[in-house]
Amino acid sequence: MSSQLDPNKEKELVELLMGLTNYADLDAIAVVSKQGVKLAYFATEESDADPDLMAAMSAALLVQGEMAADKLELSELYEVIIRGADGFVVLSHAGDFLLMGSARDLRSMGLAISQMRKYAKEIGKLLGK
Repeated sequence: MSSQLDPNKEKELVELLMGLTNYADLDAIAVVSKQGVKLAYFATEESDADPDLMAAMSAALLVQGEMAADKLELSELYEVIIRGADGFVVLSHAGDFLLMGSARDLRSMGLAISQMRKYAKEIGKLLGK
């Protein structure tokens, strides 16, 4: 966790991330700034995700997603979803921050996306206080 958060918000953020892992089968979760700075990170023991790479990648994905949404006149960007043969990554707006989750099991993608939408709103509210 980052020392920039006060202890109460940090505790609430940890509880939200743990709650998300109870409902979505994600291998790794990160809360990052829009500039790609990691605020919080959680990964399963089986995950080989690099938290710094996840944070940096989120900034790059955000820029590309916002550019595509703008050029295609889709209005405000809510999330970026990348699906590959061996897994997926979801990046959701959480107020002034981003919630990024990844998993190898494609069967859990729909549930993970819906839960990330819900938890991103909660994280946005928490960090916006």
